[in-house]
Amino acid sequence: MQAPNEVCNEYASTLIRVKARQLIRRPGFSRSDEGDIVQKLNLHLLRQAQHFDPTRSSLNTFIARVVDSAVAMLLRDRGRLKRAPADGTEIQSLEVMVEVRGEPPTPLWATISLADLDRRTGGLSQPNTAIFENAEAFAAAMESMSPEHRDICCRILGGSRAGLSRRKVRAAMVVIRQHFERAGFGQE
Repeated sequence: MQAPNEVCNEYASTLIRVKARQLIRRPGFSRSDEGDIVQKLNLHLLRQAQHFDPTRSSLNTFIARVVDSAVAMLLRDRGRLKRAPADGTEIQSLEVMVEVRGEPPTPLWATISLADLDRRTGGLSQPNTAIFENAEAFAAAMESMSPEHRDICCRILGGSRAGLSRRKVRAAMVVIRQHFERAGFGQE
């Protein structure tokens, strides 16, 4: 039997934090779920610690398999909740016509607002006009940059800095930031 303090090592806590951050980016999860996910993954790991056999694998391999299994169970459970909510609410088609006070019957999808999306995802959205204004300002900022800075900006936005030194990225970020500030970003 493995002692819980041996299973809850630095590798396990890092892996669990990474997995929780990956999960909160998926539909059905929100940023506010991160702490709960970390707690559930830790609890699952502690419950499974007794099954560790050093003759079959290393401790880190065992931890990775147990955490992956717990993540799969969380995803499965969330999928079940989407298909058949536990609170007994009935799933409806968005094409169903509903009565709206003072108006003719309207499809359900037309009654859903950005506030409903915010409540579901735990985020904050902007009105459509602000979204379009930001998109225009972003496009203008990108067009005002040199091709080299535009390329670096696109790489950073895409999550890849391959082939770029840290010094080059830092220097480019100063210039890129100025372009975005001129376009109206970063001003409160």
